[in-house]
Amino acid sequence: MPGWDISPAGVGSVVSNMGAVMKVLDDIVQAYSGDLEGAATSAGTLAPGGASGEHKGQTGLVAAALAEFIEGTADELQFIGVRIGKSVNGAVEATVAYQEGDLEMAAELQHRAAGLIQPDMPGGWKVGRQ
Repeated sequence: MPGWDISPAGVGSVVSNMGAVMKVLDDIVQAYSGDLEGAATSAGTLAPGGASGEHKGQTGLVAAALAEFIEGTADELQFIGVRIGKSVNGAVEATVAYQEGDLEMAAELQHRAAGLIQPDMPGGWKVGRQ
């Protein structure tokens, strides 16, 4: 009987490693946020119209641009983890479906070889010749 082109053990290994990958990704996102905040506060306060210098509470053009960038990419960044989770779950569900399909095909072949047929109505297998 032909086998599947999927290794359940391999999928399991990848899935088990995803926890570590997600931790690293979380660390990167936290660093990204902190780095952008640091860049915004270190960029100075050059304001429109040529004013510059230390102005309490005033942010400069670079900080404003970084704030817009963060706002524009926040949704995408937030859903990276969600998309990864859905991908991992999809891989697990597909692997389970392949395994169940493989077992169903094996059972059908065994029943055919033993002269058993599956009735059209629910209720299980019955003896008979095809």
